[in-house]
Amino acid sequence: MTSRRTVALVLISLMVGVVTAPASLLASAVAHLSDRRFVLADAEGFWWRGSAWLTVAIAKQPALTLPGRIEWTPEISLPGFRFEGKPWISVPFSAYWRRGLALTAGEIRLPADALQQLGPPFTLLRPTGKLTARWDNGEQLVIEWLDAASVLSPLPKLGDYRLTLRPGHLSLATISGPLHLDGEALPDKPFHGKAYSAPESAEKLAGVLNILGPSHQGVTTLQFKR
Repeated sequence: MTSRRTVALVLISLMVGVVTAPASLLASAVAHLSDRRFVLADAEGFWWRGSAWLTVAIAKQPALTLPGRIEWTPEISLPGFRFEGKPWISVPFSAYWRRGLALTAGEIRLPADALQQLGPPFTLLRPTGKLTARWDNGEQLVIEWLDAASVLSPLPKLGDYRLTLRPGHLSLATISGPLHLDGEALPDKPFHGKAYSAPESAEKLAGVLNILGPSHQGVTTLQFKR
């Protein structure tokens, strides 16, 4: 009887320990499994239900901390965790383990001034507009900067832009607008792109183009390390 009681007490203690394990346990696991591309900072609550600030690092650029805390709850069907964070997580998503850390489809919307966390040239451009990041699987991330503007230009809108990241490939394209940006990066090669203005907007975009890089015959070279 005594041995059974001891076993029961040990099992109960283990169960209590598992249930009450802190949120920092999940934060450590996420950082490790994602090679610190995703960091749950200042985690509060329990490992199975809690909240934290989410920091994201993309393509070896400085980390971007998203506004507002995210919350997670168990997702039994995967199994995994469901992440929400109103209003900037417009499409809540789940994270789970399947031969690596995987995400279900999701979408995040941010003010463009969040780009200043990435450092130059954004700290100088002081961008405004809307950022949308969406993904439908683990193979592609699409980031759009819509209604882009800068304090360095009197134009109310520079344009709309799309950055697409796939395994081994990064591309930048202009959707519309007087400031044209395009470029790409391939495996083991830095990003190379160009920026130029529509002829009628050249004078009003000169300040922006000077910040983006060196110019030759009206075309500015974009070079960013991945």
